[in-house]
Amino acid sequence: MSIDNIKTSLEKLRSTLESNGAVDNELKTLLQTLDTDIQQLLKSSDTTPAAAPATGIRSELVERAQGISARLAVKHPHLEPVLREIADTLTNMGI
Repeated sequence: MSIDNIKTSLEKLRSTLESNGAVDNELKTLLQTLDTDIQQLLKSSDTTPAAAPATGIRSELVERAQGISARLAVKHPHLEPVLREIADTLTNMGI
């Protein structure tokens, strides 16, 4: 799994959210914040490839992605696989 996979999954999630107005504002905000945080982490990984992101940040992002994924599984099952894929990719990459 690569950073490109995460970027592709995030783009897929963004476009799905934009085309689907059924997601409540709280969940949409959580997803947008997660997206922003992952983008910042990816940018810092691009600029300083030798420096791995702090373990706490990595764990927090994975936990948040998994928590949001669980909520999506109940309310919006069509979005859940994309977020699960992002969480799995982050975990597999060590991010």
